[in-house]
Amino acid sequence: MKRWFLAIFSIFPLIILSSCGSKAPLEELTLALIIGIDLDDENNLVFYELNPVFSEGAKTGNESYEVKAKTIRDSRRLFDALTTGEVTAGKIQVLLLGKRVLQHENWFPILDTVYRNPTFSMSTRVVAVDGPVSEVISYHPEEKPQLSLHLKAVIDKNYDRTGAVKGTLQELHREIYEKAMTPFISEVKKGKNLELTGISLLDNKGKYADFLDMPESTLLLMLQNKKRHEVTMTIPVLLNEDEENIFHKNEISIAASRVKTKIKSGYKQKKFHFDIQVKMTINIFERLFPEDKLNKEQLTKLIEKEVNDQIVDLMKKIQTKKIDPIGLGLYARAYQYDHYKKVENNWGKALAESDVNVSVKIDINSTGAVRQ
Repeated sequence: MKRWFLAIFSIFPLIILSSCGSKAPLEELTLALIIGIDLDDENNLVFYELNPVFSEGAKTGNESYEVKAKTIRDSRRLFDALTTGEVTAGKIQVLLLGKRVLQHENWFPILDTVYRNPTFSMSTRVVAVDGPVSEVISYHPEEKPQLSLHLKAVIDKNYDRTGAVKGTLQELHREIYEKAMTPFISEVKKGKNLELTGISLLDNKGKYADFLDMPESTLLLMLQNKKRHEVTMTIPVLLNEDEENIFHKNEISIAASRVKTKIKSGYKQKKFHFDIQVKMTINIFERLFPEDKLNKEQLTKLIEKEVNDQIVDLMKKIQTKKIDPIGLGLYARAYQYDHYKKVENNWGKALAESDVNVSVKIDINSTGAVRQ
């Protein structure tokens, strides 16, 4: 009984002290949910901030600001001069990076305060913007939720569907300083609507190197063994017999319930060799050509060939740009350490000169409930 009394007596003061801290009330704070970094036409750094508005008399639920400053920390001083409350960064959901910023080498140090300040959340999503960041910040359709929630939800949903990466601050920091692979983050574009378009590939200095659309992004994540739920793909398996091909009757849609990628590394004739084996168990969800046109064995071979060709094309793109978003350098370092150490500071070039063999094995589990 005394133990229970002592425990309760010791916890009670802690509750009182925590409730009487020096934290400012919510109405005296400005909660930044999105921050953006871009360059103007004269290469001046421009910072953006999007905050929710809690006032009942406000016409919109958000307020956005734009300032020119030298650093993120310096921009806070200017934001404080514009906002009604003290700006706090503890609730930032998304960090937007304009492609103009990413097209320069060694931009990463401008995020120093983000990692140095413990109030920043390392789970903040880092997103590249194809176009001006201002267009994204000013996007507030009435039928959508608050922009930060919308962006975060779109990224997380496509991450679950193996079509995008979360690209958090913590992951970006690890990838920037990892010599055996190169960074990659999700990319959005503002057209008629704001859409997630794919993945931005960066080189070992953080510079924008190339872009993967959504199907290519799915392949990249498959090679990284980062499949979440079912992987859905729509691919051509027959030649276009109709010149106009309005209804794309050569296409088939599959959902892979199981995907397993094995990567083996080797070194011979003064270069690295990688064998990439992909095994997929699939269900056919859509088939626009007659079933009697191909038997199961023929269909399996054609799907294997198409997926294999797509992966080979992806590898050619990666090797041409001398980048490694897959992380093949991790396998080289683990199993060919002595050879890897000689090229670790220029791993992209070593990978570009490597031999990569791809093999795909498909197992069709189901062709659907209806025969046509």
